[in-house]
This record gives sequence, structure tokens and C-alpha cells, in this order.
Amino acid sequence: MSSGQSGEKTEQPTAKKTRDARTKGQVVRSQEVVATATLISVIAYICYTWGATMTRLEGMIDNIVQLHGRDFQTSAFLAMRLIFDECVVVLLPLLGIAIGSAILANVSQFGALFSFEVISPKLSNISPISGFGKIFSVKQLFETVKAIIKILILTSIMYVIITENINAYMYSIYCGMSCLTHVTSIVIFEMLFYTGLAFIVVAILDFFYQRHSHTKSLMMTKEEVTRESKESEGDPIIKGKRKQIAQELLLSDGLDRAKKATAVIINPTHFAVAFDYNPEVAPLPIVVAKGCNLYAHEIRTQAERAGVPIFRNVPLARSLYADTEINAFIPDEWFSAVAEILAWVNQNRETLYISPLKHGVIDMEKGLHLARPGEGGY
Repeated sequence: MSSGQSGEKTEQPTAKKTRDARTKGQVVRSQEVVATATLISVIAYICYTWGATMTRLEGMIDNIVQLHGRDFQTSAFLAMRLIFDECVVVLLPLLGIAIGSAILANVSQFGALFSFEVISPKLSNISPISGFGKIFSVKQLFETVKAIIKILILTSIMYVIITENINAYMYSIYCGMSCLTHVTSIVIFEMLFYTGLAFIVVAILDFFYQRHSHTKSLMMTKEEVTRESKESEGDPIIKGKRKQIAQELLLSDGLDRAKKATAVIINPTHFAVAFDYNPEVAPLPIVVAKGCNLYAHEIRTQAERAGVPIFRNVPLARSLYADTEINAFIPDEWFSAVAEILAWVNQNRETLYISPLKHGVIDMEKGLHLARPGEGGY
């Protein structure tokens, strides 16, 4: 039971799975969106150029009529030439608009994409078993139902429009060619308009279905997600080891900088902040290391061994630890306290940074940092 459930594809596709599918040409693509965009573009072009097209058509018919009286071969050749020229002038822009709109419709769905894997030959494409499976697949069934619905919609539109205009056609026979042309134009425009609306609805529904179907086809099992995570980010155990090593390197770097610091300010047991001051490098003291609890004790221990003076100042240590980052300047509100430390350091520099200090921690809260050299055990 558990193995069956573990094999169920219940997880949404990851970004990597979606990206890999895209490189293979597997994207959300609705043919109905392409067909509808092409149809709407063609309808718009026909409506825009209808008057000019009718004028050219009438002119072509007049020119063909004027060929009457010549020998048959010459008349036929010239008539075919006229028809061909007019077809090129009328249909060539129409073809360009259809191709351009189809390209734009595809790009709007999945962006610019070219995949060799889509056009590369595959043995599965010529396999009778695979072909039989495609014919009777759910996807093919959906496409068949969709085609039937489109045929029914078009048939219904044609039936309703022709039924409503049949009387107008009958009366236009007695009115002449102009009336017949006018009625025909109305019928054609109504068919194109309602067909376009119907195709837009079908395209919208099909796009959302294709998106749902595409997402469903990329669904993953929990095991696949875990395996992909391991492949992309590494095994959690190894990843944890790397993180531990990085933390150890960071801590050791902080301890090395504490040994070279100008002074260390402690809580005395919970926090430790080491800062360095070199006026040739920066105009203000810079925090070079900080830590709490065991790491604070290590900073203090390493600094004491290197002869770095340790100052006890609870509010200063807490504030610098909480509000100051590594490699940041000492905040202005604490500069006066740090300046007192620097003054003490300058007075006692000859005995500092050589070997462990004999006097231990300097309690700033008791004012010991204000003592002159030689006083108070310094």
C-alpha cells in the first residue's frame, strides 16, 4: 500500500523539470489559440480591404468580358493571366498576415523556442503499437470531440444566418447585381463575426485545458522530487557537512582576527566583540569579530593569549554584538566609550600584543581603564 502511494504523482513539477521539458519542446501550446488568432487576423484584413478587393474583382471581371471576340486561346491565356495577377495581389498579403499571426500566437504562449528534439526522428513515432495507442488516447479523444463541436458550431452559425437572410436573397434577384452583392456581403460578415466569437471561446477553454494537461503530465512523485533535490543541491548529509566546515572556517577566521585586534569588549561571559583601529586604514574603529557564549569565550581566550587587552563593559558589549555587523564601523553613540579604550591602549601600548597580560580583564564600569600606567596593577 505504501509503495503504491509513494508512486503516485502528487507533487507539482519543479522548476528544473519544467525547464528540462521546455528544452525538449514540451510546452503549453494550444492549436486553437493559433487557429483563432490566424482566423481573427484574416477576418480583420478582409474587412479592412473588402471595398478595395470588390473594386479589383469588378475590374477584373470587366477586363475578362472585354476579351470577348478574340480567338479562344488568346482570350483564355489573358483571362488566366488576369485571374492569377489579382489572386497574387489579394492573397499574398493575406498569406503573410496568416503566417505572422500564427507565429505571434505561438510566441505569446511559450515564448521564443526552437528544439531539435521535436523534429528529430524517433522510432516510437513509426511503431504500430505506439501509433495505435495515440489513436485511442484520451488526448486524441479530446481533439476529436473538439473538432466535432467546432463543426457543429459552424454548421449552426451557417444555418441560422442563411435562414434569416434567405428571403433577402430571393428578393435581391429582382433588384439586380448590386442588391445581390450587398446581401452576400452582409451574410459573409455575419458568418465571419460569429465564427470568430465562437472560435475565441473555444480557444480560451482549450488553452486552460492544455495548461492543465501539461502540468499534469509533468507531475512528480515524492521520490522524484527528493532525488532531483539531491542531484541539484547535493545529499543533505554532505550538504550539512559542508555547512559545518564553512562555519568552522568562519569561526577560525574570527578567532584569527581577534588575536590581531586592538581590544576586546566582553559582557563578561555571554558576549565578546573585538575591534581594530588603524587610522592609516580607516578613520574609525572596525568590528573584526564577535560571538556569544562558547564562541565569546574562545574570542576572549585567543585575544588574551596574544596580549590583546580585554575590557569589561556590559551595555557596550551587548549593544555592539546586537547592532553591529562584522567589518562595520563602531556606532557613533558608543564612540566616546571606545575612545577611552583607545586612550588606555595608547598609554600602555609598549606592554601589549606581546604575551598574555598579567592584569587580566579591565573593568570599565569600575573606572580601571582610567588608571595611569603603573597604578592599579598595570
